Amino acid sequence: MDVIILYSAGHLGSAVIMNKLFNMPEINIVGVVKAQPLKMSIRGRTRIINHLKKVGWKFAWLLLWQRGIQVLGYLVTLAFPFLRKRLKPAWKIAADHNIPVFHCGNINDKSCQEFIKKLQPDLLISAYFSQILKKEIISLPKTGVLNIHPGWLPSYKGAMAYFWVLNNGSDRGGVTVHWIDEGIDTGEVLARKAFTLKANATQESVLMYTAVIGAKLLGRVLRKLIDGKDPKLHTAHSQDEKEMYYPMPGDKDFESYFKQRRYFRIRDVLSVLVMKKY
Repeated sequence: MDVIILYSAGHLGSAVIMNKLFNMPEINIVGVVKAQPLKMSIRGRTRIINHLKKVGWKFAWLLLWQRGIQVLGYLVTLAFPFLRKRLKPAWKIAADHNIPVFHCGNINDKSCQEFIKKLQPDLLISAYFSQILKKEIISLPKTGVLNIHPGWLPSYKGAMAYFWVLNNGSDRGGVTVHWIDEGIDTGEVLARKAFTLKANATQESVLMYTAVIGAKLLGRVLRKLIDGKDPKLHTAHSQDEKEMYYPMPGDKDFESYFKQRRYFRIRDVLSVLVMKKY
């Protein structure tokens, strides 16, 4: 199947999934749509400042430090070639294999629509993509748009499910593969898997675990689609599963989280390089 990958620049989960997808024989990656960080224009600076006010400066510094460790992880792969297939940035994969990349500020813009139309993909696959897709984009691929959601649906809809599951004190996390529709995490569920959260789990360790598991679940769904089988999840939701939507955390949410757990450890970021179940 011809596939376009949607990913977020600098997102470790996106990088992990992209590396897994590139090695799947079931798909042919014909293009990449890259969600760009906010540009440092007047409008961009205003949006960045407003976002930092919402999430708090402590979290902002953590993100900057985390990003630095991710760069370190990539440099490690340069020194040890056998690790490169695990943490190679999506842009590097695309450049090495002449895959066209579209840098988008908004995926719903006409220019992005034209990029996707030209490539005529069977599928779009969202690898922790940071933007909401509208009907005009969803309708472009022949088969549909698949999303790897780093949470158990329908109980953990919305942003950063891997953060909320820890902040809520849950003992289990989850990953879901579903079709994207015009709602937020409301599309039909095709596959999902729960896993136990360790006592010392951090947001980053849960994020990476969801990325690895999610890519494997996606592989199963893709094989069913290629074989002409219905990939629909045929087990009904339990009655105790509540449908919950979680927004982007704010500064008070992060304060609550920091009282319970660490946000990430250096070894969390680098562990993907040696993860046995990768």
